[in-house]
Amino acid sequence: MASALQVTRLLQNPLGQVAPDGVKGDIVRVSDGDKTIYLTPAEYSAATEDELQQLLAAAPRRRLV
Repeated sequence: MASALQVTRLLQNPLGQVAPDGVKGDIVRVSDGDKTIYLTPAEYSAATEDELQQLLAAAPRRRLV
């Protein structure tokens, strides 16, 4: 069963700041709690949830240093 996706819209300036409500943002961070990918708003809007899950499945796991 796929876990719920966490979607956060971010700004480029200041880099990585969460975009205010209602603002599209410059970058979209998508996470399933284990892996994270970054997309443009257009890429995110065009992707289905299944496609997002496939992108996350193909992403490398986060490494703790």
